[in-house]
Amino acid sequence: MFRNKKKKSKKEGDNSLSSKNSSSGKASSSSSGQWSRSSGTGFEPSSESQRSSGVSAVLGGVAEFKVKLLAVLDNLEDLDNQGAIGMINTIDLNQQYRRIPFIAKDDSQVILVLFKYGIKVMEVNSPVVLYRHPLYSIQRVVCYDDGLGKQVVAIKVGQPRKTKYGLLAFQCNSQDQATEICRTLATIIEVITTPDRS
Repeated sequence: MFRNKKKKSKKEGDNSLSSKNSSSGKASSSSSGQWSRSSGTGFEPSSESQRSSGVSAVLGGVAEFKVKLLAVLDNLEDLDNQGAIGMINTIDLNQQYRRIPFIAKDDSQVILVLFKYGIKVMEVNSPVVLYRHPLYSIQRVVCYDDGLGKQVVAIKVGQPRKTKYGLLAFQCNSQDQATEICRTLATIIEVITTPDRS
């Protein structure tokens, strides 16, 4: 795993990766970064050494993060295709309607596993896999401040060319951890799907 040495600003709308989203979306949230399969934008390692170590980790093992599972939403309509802002607003609306909590419970801790075949959500101190999604189904990843001082990573999953999708949302321990999850997952997909990478 590698860490982001350049700390990103948490000001509203500050998103150097996707400027088209900077003036819209949830007023209380600020997206600190995202990766999209369709646009190809994503996190870049801070240096060539970080990129090399990230590639080695991707091909040789797994990256594990202890986080809190905030929400799992299935069978969502993707009619508007609003990208990262649509994901954040979907989570926000479900919180407003009390379908999911604003703050994840202490007993909701899980291990988020990122590896070259996709992602797994596992119980802590247990081999039980709660959720599993293959790499090709991951459509977008966004990390943001929810406006309550919590750092959230949201992962959009779904089959290509389908109108239904799912969302997994995780509350992270820090902005660094949230950014590292997004960066690592973006690097995995880049390495696996780019033909000229070894």
